[in-house]
Amino acid sequence: MIQPLIVTRDFKHITEAAYSQLERTISFTKYELVHLAGDPHFIDPFGWYVPLANDHCTFQISSYKIDEYYEAGYLKTYDDLVLQKNYLQYKIDQALDHFSPSQFEQGVQKLLEVDQMLMKYEDMNKPIAQ
Repeated sequence: MIQPLIVTRDFKHITEAAYSQLERTISFTKYELVHLAGDPHFIDPFGWYVPLANDHCTFQISSYKIDEYYEAGYLKTYDDLVLQKNYLQYKIDQALDHFSPSQFEQGVQKLLEVDQMLMKYEDMNKPIAQ
């Protein structure tokens, strides 16, 4: 099973099109999940395009654009969030060891945000009947 991407910040994506009349803007909101909607395909000379779907629509996006959003921190995987949670817990422990209240508060705020994203992901992937 392929993990969906989790939107970590609100942002807008303008779809690429040969004519400006065909372009559309897709808005992504924080905590939204973006799923793979099919197999990637290669368009010569533009490169790889990946079909994705969110709660509102299905769309094509170039692989370099996904990489760009991922590197900018707009999208993360579940594994990224688990690793970030582990790191933040370490930083909170370190702040406690060094008696640093400001670092502690910053770490706790970031940890709460990561926990909210993880809970949202886990809620979306629970089976309906248990």
